Amino acid sequence: MKKLFLIAFCVTLAYNVSAQDKNASSQDKKVDVKKALDDAKKKDKGKSRRQDRFVLDLFSDIWMNAPTDSMKIKQINRGANAYFMYEFPFGKSNFSFAPGIGIGCTNLYSNAMPVKSFKYDSLGAKVYDGTTVFKKIPTETLDNNQKINVKNNKFTIISLDVPLEFRYRTKNNQFKIYLGGKVGLTLTNYTKYNGDNFNENYPTGSLRYKEYKIANVASYRYGLTARIGWKWVQAFGYYSLSNLFKKDKGPDMYPISVGISITPY
Repeated sequence: MKKLFLIAFCVTLAYNVSAQDKNASSQDKKVDVKKALDDAKKKDKGKSRRQDRFVLDLFSDIWMNAPTDSMKIKQINRGANAYFMYEFPFGKSNFSFAPGIGIGCTNLYSNAMPVKSFKYDSLGAKVYDGTTVFKKIPTETLDNNQKINVKNNKFTIISLDVPLEFRYRTKNNQFKIYLGGKVGLTLTNYTKYNGDNFNENYPTGSLRYKEYKIANVASYRYGLTARIGWKWVQAFGYYSLSNLFKKDKGPDMYPISVGISITPY
C-alpha cells in the first residue's frame, strides 16, 4: 500500500512539473510572439515613413518670352515627368529630404518650326548666322490659295532629370508640401509635323515630318518645383530658371509648368 501511494505521489509530482514547464514554455512563446509583432510594427512604421518613391507629373507648359510675331502657341502644351525618389527622414519629425532620378518630356505646340537662321553676306551668298528662329508654317499655297491643314505640329525636348525635394507631411501622412528643384541633361529633341504638304506649290497629299537635333537647344535645364496636396494627388508647379536655347542662340523663352502629381507608392 505504501509503495502504491509512493508511486502515485511520484507520478503526480512529475505531471505537475511537466505542466509547469509547458505553461512556462507557452508563456515564453507568447512573449516571443508579442516581441516579434512589436518589432514588426516598429519596422513597418519606419518603412512607412519613406513614401512617394514614384512620382508621375502630368502638366501643361506656359511658354514665356515666346516670339509672338513669328509664332502662335497653343494654350495646352502637354508634358510629363516620371521619377523614382528615395526619402531620408529627419529623425522622427515630419520633415524629410528626397533626391531622385527620372525622365522629363516637354512639348511646345505651335504653328511654327524651329529652323536655322540664314543671312546674306557681302557677296550675296546665303549663310547660316549661328542662331535658331521659329518659322511659321504656311496657311495656304502660293499659287491658288489652297488652305493647308495642319493636324499636329510640336517641338519636343526629352531630358534626364535629377529632382531634389524637401518634404513636409502631417503625422497621418495625408497633407503634403514638397518644395525643391531639379537639374536636367537634354537627351534628345525633335520637331514632328503631320498635315498637308507645304513644301511644294501643289500639295497633293499629306506630309509626315520629323527632324532630330534642332540646333542650339540648351544642353541643360534647371528650375524650382513645388507640390502641395492630399494623400497621393498633389498640385504641381515648375518654374524654369534656364532658357530653351543657348544664350544668344535663339529666343529667350522658358516654360512654366502647371499640373498634377500622382504618387501611388
